[in-house]
Parts: sequence; C-alpha cells; structure tokens
Amino acid sequence: MVGDADMVIGTVGASLVTHQYTRRRLLGLAIGGPALAVSGCSSSISGQKSPSTADYATMAQNAYIWGFPLVMMQTYLASARASGTPMNRLFVANALATPATKASGPNVDTLYGYAWLDLSKEPQVVVVPDTDDRYYSIQLIDAYTNDFAYIGRRATGTLAGAYAITAPGWKGSLPRGVHRIAATTAEVLMLTRTLVAGEADLPAALAVQAKYAIAPLSGYPAQAVAAKAVTEPLNLPILDLSAQGAAFFDKLGQAVAAAPPPAADSAGLAGFEKIGIGPGRRPAQDAADVPALHQAAVAGNKRITQANFSTLVNGWLVDTKITSFVTDPLFRAAVNLYGPGAHIAEEALYFTAATGSDGRPLTGTERYSLRFPAGELPPVDAFWSVTMYGEDFHLVANSLQRYAIGDRTKGLTYGADGSLDILIQHDAPAQGTANWLPAPADPFRLILRTYQPQNALISGSYKLPPLTVTSS
Repeated sequence: MVGDADMVIGTVGASLVTHQYTRRRLLGLAIGGPALAVSGCSSSISGQKSPSTADYATMAQNAYIWGFPLVMMQTYLASARASGTPMNRLFVANALATPATKASGPNVDTLYGYAWLDLSKEPQVVVVPDTDDRYYSIQLIDAYTNDFAYIGRRATGTLAGAYAITAPGWKGSLPRGVHRIAATTAEVLMLTRTLVAGEADLPAALAVQAKYAIAPLSGYPAQAVAAKAVTEPLNLPILDLSAQGAAFFDKLGQAVAAAPPPAADSAGLAGFEKIGIGPGRRPAQDAADVPALHQAAVAGNKRITQANFSTLVNGWLVDTKITSFVTDPLFRAAVNLYGPGAHIAEEALYFTAATGSDGRPLTGTERYSLRFPAGELPPVDAFWSVTMYGEDFHLVANSLQRYAIGDRTKGLTYGADGSLDILIQHDAPAQGTANWLPAPADPFRLILRTYQPQNALISGSYKLPPLTVTSS
C-alpha cells in the first residue's frame, strides 16, 4: 500500500519496532528457507494433551504463528485510531505512482485506496458507480487477514451498486437494492484498486474513484460520504512482532477477546488454552513464563520467515494457493509477513523474476529479453503488466518515464510471426525503444502482475517464458 505525504493516515507510530521497508518492499518474493509441513489448523497447532517443557515451547510457537496476522491487524488498527484516522472513511490516491513515491513496490496499473470499517454499531454501506467495464476491486479483509469478500469487476460486475457490510450476528433488514456482505469480524480493512490505462486515462479513472462512497446504514443514502483523494493513501510498515517477546501473547489474548475467530479457525485456539493463551488471558504476567514465551515468539517468527510456499517455474516465483480463508496457520502468517492485502488467486497472481536464463540474479550489467510467442501472452480477463523496480523496490527513473510494459502499452512492435519481445536492459536497445523496459545499471527486481488470471495461469498449465540473457 502507499502512504499519504500530507496526512499520516493509518501509519504505525515510531514507538513500534518495524523492519526497514514496507510490505511492498518484498512484494511477491518467496520467503526464504525450507517449507514446513503444516496440513491445517487443528493438526498443525494443537493436539498436545499434557504439555511438557518441549510441548509448551512448541505450542507457544504455534500460538505465535496462529496469532501473528490478528495481532498485526490489531496493531495497525490501534495506531490508526491513535493517529485520528477516521473510521468508515475512504481515502484514494490522486495520481499514479512515480519514482518519487515513498512507498515501496507500487504498481502503475491502478490507483489505490483504503478504509478501516468499524461495524460494531451498525452496517456500513459501500456505494460504487457503473465503471463501464473498467477493472476495479474492493478487497474486504477481516481481523485475521481473511479476504472474506470482494466487490468489483470479477466478483460483482461493473454496474452501479450498494453493498451493506454487516458484523457477525447482525440481524436486520436492508433497503431495496442494497446487497448484504456478511463480514467475519466487526473490524474490516477495505482496499480499493482502480485500473488506469495510462496518463491520458487518469482523469477518467479519478472520476470513477470519486464516486466510491461509504454511508452508515441508518443514514443511507443521504449520509454517503464520497472518497477523499490524497497524495498516497496508505503506508503500512512491516512489523517485527517478535520484538514484543512475551508481551505478544498478552496482546493476542486481548485481540482474540475483541475479535473472536471465524468458526473455521476456532479449533486451534482451543488447544492454546492448555498453556494459558486465549481470549482475555495474559500469560506474560507470570514472570516464570516470560523467558519461554519470549523464546517462543522469536522461534515462531523464524518459522514464518523461513516458510516457503512459492512455486518456481522458468525463473519466476508465484504463489497460486491463496484463498479467501487460509486454514493453514503457517501459510497464512507467511502470506501476511509483510502486511495485509495479498489477493486470492482468482483475483490476481504476481510473478517475481528470481533469475535470468543463466540462473543468476537480475542486474543492469546484463541485457534480457522476455519473449511471448504468438498467441501466448499471459491469459487474463482483466490486464497484465511487467513492472521494473530497483533493488530498493522503488520505481526506476528513466528517460522514457516508462516504469512498466503491459497490455495497455501503446506502440509496441510485434515480430513477423506475431511474437512480442520485451527488452529489459539499462542502455537503449539498438533496434529502438518501442519495446524497451529501462533497467537501472545495478541489480533490479521485476514483477509480472496478472489480474483476473484465467485458469491456465492458476493451474500452471500456462507457464511464463523465462527471461533470456541476450548479451553482457
């Protein structure tokens, strides 16, 4: 996500321990180390009956892993409230990202937006306009980072609509034409993305965004408040929750009490009660337990950072297993290690270039070609793009002011056989700049995004071509 330079909205205070970069610093990268065999919530994080010292350590680690996404989300939300961020108010970007954008890993395909929804008093109605088939998505994320629902082109179409987001257990009636979306927790993070076809299309995309609105059910439609455009709407730094040590488990107890887990996720929680971890529990208050809990937080965090659920094909890393409700606690924690917002596979797949055809990391001292044979462009129902980043995961300034190439790039030239070559290098190609994606002179990162990927991408039957090293 991106951050607002003028209004510090939803950022985490300096008193919290964070990593150097934001989530998108490592967007799409595989998490290093061997994968851990975890088959599901109940089997992977509960089941011990009489905790020995070793069992206690393992169960506490599992509790850290299970609770990591929840404590992360509650930390972000608490900071947003403390900084005066309005609840139930949508903030959207007023421009596409550039190399000057402060957040790491932005795309130049969509305008971002976000809102924190508090459904505890009443439902909130999200209003969207007719986008005339323009891609947009509104991703609804619960306190456990489940992508429990979407509004948008894939999920609900592009006609105008109104959607009441309701808290668990809500009972009531809705006005005619308002569709209900039942949230799994009373607090929800809402992320919006709106496609921009290019600079010339920006005013039209901004006009679409301006018609997104949120209203309390009791005040709908008269009290609907339109989205507010800001410089960079959201910047969530990566949190090092293990630095909290034993205090993490007290925060977990508070968070679970405030946001009970969905039914599908409650089995693992029951097992933690055996070691004093659960709703309202404060195990860190027992001085004898503090050293073991601190070690468990560090060890649990290490298991998350070393987990690897990505697939490597032709030098590209991708994770096709993200679903609306991720039942494997380790997988869920690993997906959210750098913050919330990862799409389910049906909405978008991100491919990270790990190496060139020579097996070495990407660098501007080499020249690369990404060749799509005729008829073999990425199969998507929305759009695709290849975005260039420096090693710091910021966009790369260049003479063309071109930061990505994709299906909306004008002036691309195709081979006589219908193939498309994207030329990725630091210096301008001798054959011209039409298909040139400028790279920095030093190491760089490359992300290929596919939105509304077709089944061939999700199943893996379609494989991206490798990056071919053409010369040194």
